[in-house]
Amino acid sequence: MARRSEAATRDLWTQGYIGIVCLLALGLGWVTYEKFGLPSSWWAFVVLAGLGIGAWWLPAPTSDGRSHFTADNVVVLAAVPILGPPGAGLVGLAIGVMARRRIPLERRVFNAAMTASAAMTAGIVYSIVGGSFDLEQARGSGYLLAHVGGPIVIADLFNLGLNAVLISGVLRVSAGVPVQSQLRDMFTSSGPTQFAYGIIASLLVVLWVPAGLGAVAVLVVMAPMLGARWALLLYGEERNARERALGALVTAIETRAPALEGHGARVSDLAARTAQELGLGPQAIADVRTAGLLHDLGRVVVAPGHEGIDAQDGAAVRGASMLQDLPFLAGASAVMEEVARNGSGTTTPSIAADVVRTADDYDLMMHGEGAVGSSEAMTLLKVNGSGPQHERVVAALARAADAQDERRGMVGVSP
Repeated sequence: MARRSEAATRDLWTQGYIGIVCLLALGLGWVTYEKFGLPSSWWAFVVLAGLGIGAWWLPAPTSDGRSHFTADNVVVLAAVPILGPPGAGLVGLAIGVMARRRIPLERRVFNAAMTASAAMTAGIVYSIVGGSFDLEQARGSGYLLAHVGGPIVIADLFNLGLNAVLISGVLRVSAGVPVQSQLRDMFTSSGPTQFAYGIIASLLVVLWVPAGLGAVAVLVVMAPMLGARWALLLYGEERNARERALGALVTAIETRAPALEGHGARVSDLAARTAQELGLGPQAIADVRTAGLLHDLGRVVVAPGHEGIDAQDGAAVRGASMLQDLPFLAGASAVMEEVARNGSGTTTPSIAADVVRTADDYDLMMHGEGAVGSSEAMTLLKVNGSGPQHERVVAALARAADAQDERRGMVGVSP
């Protein structure tokens, strides 16, 4: 079976990619050991590794879908000048191995190799830009800024950057997610917040060695760390509340039209993947995802006894308008309204509206009455639209549909 063969091939590529990341970690480990040697204080290693692992075991904020950075970055960065690059790599390795309780071994291995590689890379960069490892002799704010704080911030850039690149790579080979889109999503969502942890890491290092507090510095720095984590948790709770509200709307739609059960979720996922294939920005992708989920909201506001006429005359538009006063749904509401008007008027539909409408048509052809095969559905989509924009959307949707089918484990029969 063709799709089963493709899935097996993708699994092999994923395993090969993880193997390459492991080799990268081993190579960096050998290089940093030869140049910097082992950590001088194993007690400091135990404290920092324990703190990093504990940061993962705290309640985690909701991610926007596939991945997110966490507060362990501050620990890894602090380990660079305190323990040296090899020690930072060992801290990253410990965090990667112990961070999660219930994840597949393959993913645990990747996390450990990725975190260790990024930590050692940050250590190498810290050394190259003039970072000091002889912190007991560090005196004066100017010296600390030039040889501790500044180098840590620069090392933070490379730590976050390599993490993002490696994560994007594994998502590309395992799920077909475009690397450019994934990088943009991560750096514009949680990336800036996590980058700020580099400042906290600098504070921890200064208090640990030059100020002479040792491991007690962890207690001093814990307050801003927990404050940052608390802010992320609040954001996660807000996202959860929004997801519950969207879920209630989806339930209302499917209660009114049981035949559409699962339709909104499939359109949402397919439309978002198509938008990623097209290289749309994070906010546009989020709006497309939500608009795809709720595009049938007009069915809830159809006047009883007037289903046919009212649906044609504006129920769908009113459904979109219901959301326009909610700030986090304003963009999705605008896309839904364009979809509801179905190209009426003189304004050319936006590419976001075209994506949602095309994903909707495709899913109805694949799962509705008189369902057709994917090849026939794609042909009909091309015939029912015009212009270079629509051709691009259909081509991107075809790639996204393949990735969607693989992710759900769908099995097709080869010709």
